Amino acid sequence: MTDDIFNLNLTDVEDDSGPIELMPVGDYEMVATAWKSKKSAEKGHKMIEVTYDVVGPKYQGRKVWENYMLEGNGLNVTKGKLRNWRKAMGMEPDVEAFGIEQLEEMMNVNFLATMRVEVGGDKGDGTKWADKNVIGKFIPGDSKPVASKQDVNQSDSSSDDDDFDWDK
Repeated sequence: MTDDIFNLNLTDVEDDSGPIELMPVGDYEMVATAWKSKKSAEKGHKMIEVTYDVVGPKYQGRKVWENYMLEGNGLNVTKGKLRNWRKAMGMEPDVEAFGIEQLEEMMNVNFLATMRVEVGGDKGDGTKWADKNVIGKFIPGDSKPVASKQDVNQSDSSSDDDDFDWDK
């Protein structure tokens, strides 16, 4: 590998290390591009984190992350959100055995959602988390899902089967 692959001048750019401006409350076209398995910090419950990209009409490329609890107190909220997300894509919302295959089907399919701002909560050390954008509501779709222009293989799946290593 040679040292002359690239040569950038980093002295001629403005310092943009400040916080990223929140997107205004409103409706946005979005697409889920990746997911990964996680455990909740407090109780170690299974969950998935989904990465959504804004497609338009403004703020294209901005990302929003949502956590979906797979056990514990947040399970019923997760079920409702997943059903509404499927409706927003024009998919059948009533799934008796929702798993990895169904989640994978939901990747890279455009949908509409209402964005809201979640006020940052207390960190427990006298400071607060920053305010952030979250999906407030999935807007039901009336037609069949429209595939995104993004590469369908971009999904960051944690596994090809149901054998997650939840201890990571």
